[in-house]
Amino acid sequence: MNWRMRMRRAARALAGLTAAAMLLPVAGCMPQDKAVGDTHETSEAIAHDGVDRNDVGVGVVGSARPANADRDSDMVHALRQEGMQPMYAAANGDADSQQKGVEGFVRRNVKIIVISVDDPNGWDDALGKARQAGIPVVLMESSISPDDRTLYAARFHIVEQGTTPKGGADGIGDALMDIIDDKPHARDMNVMLTGVHG
Repeated sequence: MNWRMRMRRAARALAGLTAAAMLLPVAGCMPQDKAVGDTHETSEAIAHDGVDRNDVGVGVVGSARPANADRDSDMVHALRQEGMQPMYAAANGDADSQQKGVEGFVRRNVKIIVISVDDPNGWDDALGKARQAGIPVVLMESSISPDDRTLYAARFHIVEQGTTPKGGADGIGDALMDIIDDKPHARDMNVMLTGVHG
């Protein structure tokens, strides 16, 4: 065997090992039988340093109902007030646009996706792509209940500032950070849009 053939084989072997190593992190993105961002039931004994809030890209998929436009705007404003980086995808009045918005945020590799879903049909594929990418999903004031509870980490209900609902309420930024950092949290959470006065 000559020197060139050995070099080619070594280069191919190195390329194969590199490709295999690149796939390892992807395999760890999707927890078994749990939603991304909803795997811990108890606090960890040793705290870990999560993502910095001002580095968090939040994909916000707006409602398909024009009547909810103010709520969508308030949510984006509140996320900015919380020091996060919201990116908004308009629904254009239909679920297909919303689902494409989710897929777009998966490609942009945001840290979390918040969706105001109105139409219950056809969500498994789009939410499944977010799950496979390791991106937690939150259903905001959503009317859908996917059969597969591993497709979303939590459901948020907006409460007026100054009110105290049963079970309390968190600021939207704190609630999202709990999910991103995979800290224990309720599946149904009351949140306030901090910094928004309505």
